[in-house]
Amino acid sequence: MAEEEKKETAPEVQDDFGVYKAWLRKTHLTEQLQGEIVRGIKAGESVQSLLLKCAKALSLATNNSVFYHEIEKELFSVYGEALGQPESMEQELEGAKARLEKIKAARERADTEVIRDDMLQAIRAHEQRIAYLEKRLAGGE
Repeated sequence: MAEEEKKETAPEVQDDFGVYKAWLRKTHLTEQLQGEIVRGIKAGESVQSLLLKCAKALSLATNNSVFYHEIEKELFSVYGEALGQPESMEQELEGAKARLEKIKAARERADTEVIRDDMLQAIRAHEQRIAYLEKRLAGGE
């Protein structure tokens, strides 16, 4: 009977351990971001960059990744697109370039033509966005 009880509780313990590990990782990342925020303020880092780090820390602490992505999207759209602030557009450009490289690498590993075609569309969209941002940053509309 004791052997059966062990078998029944083992998956629960593993699940609890997995939850604990995820919590511990998020807590560590949140604390790391807190340090980056303090160092950033002391170093004169831009308020927008610091705000994104704060949003990331809050997202990790509350387990709400949608919050961070919404803040990031709105910052880029308002401060980059609407107000034309170069820093915002530069951050969006960096993000678009990083995503483009990941999509290209994933496309090489894709196992079906349909997936590769979908990824090719994403690659083209990112390339267009990058070209648009580079043009805006160069002073062209």
